Amino acid sequence: MTQQHPFSSWLTRELALRGYDLTKYGTRSRFARDAGLGESIVSRVLRGDAVPDIKTCAAIAQVLGCQTTHVLIAAGLIPDEGDLTSRPLTQREHLVGLVGDDVLAQEAVIVLLRALGKWTP
Repeated sequence: MTQQHPFSSWLTRELALRGYDLTKYGTRSRFARDAGLGESIVSRVLRGDAVPDIKTCAAIAQVLGCQTTHVLIAAGLIPDEGDLTSRPLTQREHLVGLVGDDVLAQEAVIVLLRALGKWTP
């Protein structure tokens, strides 16, 4: 059994605080519509099967009425400034934060960075 990403629990709590009762039919769809996101990504994030990318975090932050950085920290995409034990992100982590889990998009960015001499394997 795979472990659920902590962001899903965080988002579920934040949505409940803002009146999104996920136990009621249609609430996920309403949240997806309010955020301008696809229902499939919202479902995967809420199940803990996916970590949102930066664009998705920005859309979530807008609906929650909070700063995007707050959502990015909760998603684990950027370190909490109060967390002194944080480490620098790897190149791959930067890629995932930039384009998500889309392997083709990641490879396209790598090709571009290699052409610019900015990618070291």
